[in-house]
Amino acid sequence: MPREPTPNPQRTSLPPDGVPVSIRPLPTAERWARVRTWDLGCAVVLVDGAGTGVSVGRGRGGAVHRLTVAAVSPGDWTFTQYGHTVTAVRPGPTLILIDHTAPHDFRRRDAGTAVSITLDHAAVGVPPDCLTDAALHLRDDPALHDLIRRSLDDLVDVATRTPSVLAELVDPTVDLVRALILGAARTRPEDPRAELLTRIRRHVDANLGDPDLRPSTIAAAHHISVRHLHSVWSTTGTTLGDHIAARRLQEARKMLLDSRSRHLTILTIAQRHGFVDPTHFTRRFREAYGVTPGRLRRAPSQRAP
Repeated sequence: MPREPTPNPQRTSLPPDGVPVSIRPLPTAERWARVRTWDLGCAVVLVDGAGTGVSVGRGRGGAVHRLTVAAVSPGDWTFTQYGHTVTAVRPGPTLILIDHTAPHDFRRRDAGTAVSITLDHAAVGVPPDCLTDAALHLRDDPALHDLIRRSLDDLVDVATRTPSVLAELVDPTVDLVRALILGAARTRPEDPRAELLTRIRRHVDANLGDPDLRPSTIAAAHHISVRHLHSVWSTTGTTLGDHIAARRLQEARKMLLDSRSRHLTILTIAQRHGFVDPTHFTRRFREAYGVTPGRLRRAPSQRAP
């Protein structure tokens, strides 16, 4: 195993997984560390680390809405968060859940390894109280615990041998993390996807004027893949593209009928609702409402006060 000198005795760092932590090596006869990272996409980061005694954590500052599931090898270590401390009591690696919105402290006093996956809260789509509950009961189901632990090891093997396929494993990896959290939480949300759907709808409504609003940008804003986005949206019975177009037309129609917007040209109204091409706007508007925007605006009986 390659060995390298550790960095300065105390530092605050932003590791490749994007979470600010304080890192301090603990006194040992020899200091060394090795860290490998892979970006799976959608802000999902896989980390494979090994080294001698170290303290990693953060206080009350620097919170980010990300979480980490780590498989830590047996040895002399403790992890504390939410006033609860986890120790190595298993013959194999032990899973811990780190919520980076809350203070936490990990201390390893001997040499060991850890494999972890870090992702955004939004990608998992579970309420904060679920995370707190799951962290306390993460190890209650040995079968689920060992499935996730082995999956992390398998991900490292794939990343080492065929990293080109990692992008295809983002959705299954996020699903495994979600299953682990929901399986460990004693209070489970009725439908984890419902909250994500609500956030997607709100995001669409808040960005109707953005001509670049499309599935790829929406997925990126929620740290999920486009494939997962379409899977979640498929329960609505319409396509996301049709929903965006319908909401744009609805809001444009309201503005056309609002007397307070009479000073705005039809082109301006179209552009304010994400339509770059006025001809395209007119055609889609007539298909939706059976009348052109200009004719609708000229009908006095249709105007809102």
